[in-house]
Amino acid sequence: MRNSTLTIIVLSATTACISCSSSGSGPVATGALGGGTATSLQGGSSSGGAVTTGGSAASSTFGQGGVAVGGTNGAGGSPATGGAPGIGGAAQTGETHSGTGGAENGTGGRLSTGGQTATGGTKSGTAVSTGGVGTGGTAAGGTAAGGTAAGGSRTGGASSIAGGSSAGASPVGGSSAGGASGTPSSGCGKTPTLTSGSKTIQSGGQSRQYMISVPTTYDKSHPYRLVFAFHWNGGTMTDIDGGGSSGAAWSYYGLKAQANDSTIFVAPQGISNGWANSGGRDLTLVDDLIKLIEGDLCIDTTQLFSVGFSYGGGMTYELACARATVFRAAAVYSGAQLSGCDGGKQPIAYLGIHGVSDGTCAISGGRSLRDTFVKNNGCTSQSPPEPAAGSGTHICTKYQGCNASYPVEWCAFDGGHTPGNVDGGGDDGAKTWTKGEVWKFFTQFAS
Repeated sequence: MRNSTLTIIVLSATTACISCSSSGSGPVATGALGGGTATSLQGGSSSGGAVTTGGSAASSTFGQGGVAVGGTNGAGGSPATGGAPGIGGAAQTGETHSGTGGAENGTGGRLSTGGQTATGGTKSGTAVSTGGVGTGGTAAGGTAAGGTAAGGSRTGGASSIAGGSSAGASPVGGSSAGGASGTPSSGCGKTPTLTSGSKTIQSGGQSRQYMISVPTTYDKSHPYRLVFAFHWNGGTMTDIDGGGSSGAAWSYYGLKAQANDSTIFVAPQGISNGWANSGGRDLTLVDDLIKLIEGDLCIDTTQLFSVGFSYGGGMTYELACARATVFRAAAVYSGAQLSGCDGGKQPIAYLGIHGVSDGTCAISGGRSLRDTFVKNNGCTSQSPPEPAAGSGTHICTKYQGCNASYPVEWCAFDGGHTPGNVDGGGDDGAKTWTKGEVWKFFTQFAS
């Protein structure tokens, strides 16, 4: 994997990195970004292109997904400028781990509300941690929602991973561990028409593209986990699907290899290779893709996840804000608020990964995204430890006090703007520790 750099024109002392420092609840417009050549992290070069019309362009060389923001807001109005993000209160005695080790807290899945509710017992249980410091407390039970949720919102009840007991009947999709369990989509039982490869969908009056990867052993009666993966600025859906220079080991940010045919993956293509989300068009695309995929394939509607790097991290953050009741968890690599944060008041399980020396999207912006969900999830505020520049290490911290269903984890590493950090230096999708952290975070919510 190759590193590249991003050169930003300094507009003033307060806008030295306007590419990743905007704030506000609406979509952020970017200026004409077609001036540079992007060398993708996964290999191969791609050209930029206008993300939105209007506004003067900041001349830049694209590096691994950075984006220069400027010009007039594509959704109407200028983007709000943001202050320095707060990190939280005094440091707590939170659980941390360095390297690839560390204990894990048990957390759980969510129930699906909406659509027909199937009968099936009342669940109860106690949240159980699988090592480290347990969050304790009684998991929220409630009557399990069965049947098919046809586009309704999903809300979450607590469950434990491994070891929780449950009372009552289990809905389709496997036994529950003390709380919510799988809810099959309307596509379950149908002979599918979607197969792996490049596809086109009509969304918001436009023809949009996406890649989808369906397990080779697909079973139409088994509800599958569904993971959305968003590319960086200048990247493409084929970069995500193919894994670039790291190949299959880095396909879908390295999650596909770890899934071992257990998960359905989708990689949407951004307009002009970015995620400006003007007028909410990219949010609409995700809604339309979920409706299509859940109607054609057998999906566990409580097991939807999103991951993205840089501009793709900004889009994943927008989904965490706007679709917290649809997605179970979000993982943001080196992100910033670039695609908006509609809503942003509901809890969702959140993992942030960021380099302490990121010169494209400063780590202060990544902390600000994280702190949105530290607050929403009821976590104890703290300033988690971060490695020193030159240490060649990473530190992952699990926040304490969070709602048992909605954990927050923060991984800071000694490095720059990359999703494929390797301890000791380097950027390699085949060797990186980051993909293991994301997969572990997502799969703790198994139904």
